[in-house]
Amino acid sequence: MAFRAIGFDIDGTLYPSWRLNLALAGLAVRNYRCLKAFGRVRHELRELARTPEYRAAPPAGIEEFHRLQAGLVARRMGIDEEQALRRIERFFYRVVPESFDRIRTFPGVRETLLRLKAAGLRLGALSDFPGERKLELLGLDGLFDVVMTSEETGYLKPEPEPIRILAGRLGVESRDLLYVGNSAAYDVAGAKAAGAPSAYVRTLLGGRKDGGADFSFRRYPDLADWILSRP
Repeated sequence: MAFRAIGFDIDGTLYPSWRLNLALAGLAVRNYRCLKAFGRVRHELRELARTPEYRAAPPAGIEEFHRLQAGLVARRMGIDEEQALRRIERFFYRVVPESFDRIRTFPGVRETLLRLKAAGLRLGALSDFPGERKLELLGLDGLFDVVMTSEETGYLKPEPEPIRILAGRLGVESRDLLYVGNSAAYDVAGAKAAGAPSAYVRTLLGGRKDGGADFSFRRYPDLADWILSRP
């Protein structure tokens, strides 16, 4: 069955993750404690999302999600919530996106997006972090019909809500949306949970297992060829 829309993860999917790691190497060392605590909290949030209590009353929007996140980081670091919130907002939501002026996409990404748009497919970008500034600096702004972060839904991937909401904003059912990502555990699993097909980009530093994705690829032109060849 032909797809009506294509959704893309951003980080590690549209560009090599090692480029971002290299760009942030010095800053990462200076912010090691916060980075470590933040990484553990994102895992904790994914665990919380599976509990009945969380699902009964998830964060209502980005601000509430960030407050919850900051509170959990503050507890791990032994600092107050406002201090944790300031550190997280500065590093992850301002410093990191601005570093994308030194990052380049995988070869063929822009051309692939243009081919898909020319074929009449609607395009969406869904990341666990806000993506507008990143896409702008990557030279991809204006190519997506919808850009959103899973944070605004109160859930992170692989919960199904972000991908279902992306499909709705693109005006299609989940089954008509192909979601493209570099993580079997988050992107492929999240698409499956939402009832959407998936494509897995095999990167040099990525895992070998694609999590049962409908299509795996290394070159973006191959992804475009596969999508556009479907009846």
